[in-house]
Amino acid sequence: MKWVSVNNGTSGENFELWQGENKLAGISFSKTTAHIARIASNLGRRLFFFEKEGLFTPKAVFKNEYGIKIGKLEEIKPGMGILEMEGKKYSFIYNNNNSGELVIYDEAMQQNLLTCSFNAIANGFAKTKSLLDTKFPTLLMALCWYVFEPKNITSSNKEAAV
Repeated sequence: MKWVSVNNGTSGENFELWQGENKLAGISFSKTTAHIARIASNLGRRLFFFEKEGLFTPKAVFKNEYGIKIGKLEEIKPGMGILEMEGKKYSFIYNNNNSGELVIYDEAMQQNLLTCSFNAIANGFAKTKSLLDTKFPTLLMALCWYVFEPKNITSSNKEAAV
């Protein structure tokens, strides 16, 4: 999987999540409301809000369109952190050995659950001290929401979900 920037003359920032030749999801940020992300995928259209909290241990907090907290991201040290989403915890490592890759592990870091390339959009991340000051937390949350969201699998669409 990979994130790519697709700013096509719109008034905001747009990114797409791709796996091979298939577009999985799109996310857009308005320049006037940078703390709001609009996500469109085959799972539907969603609106997410994100904000930074905490002074000594800053966190990115994610809320759904109803204002209900659904997750948070904490950067433990540059490029490493913990993502909690809907009660489940994941560990992540970003840009290990300047690879531009994000690897998401289970909480104990025993199993690699997902790898995603941020190479196409990573140039803005390198200019900050913390990933929490970029679009990275929202893109990570959108990625996890898309990949780990329980899909309603019925007998008619089991093969489409696999």
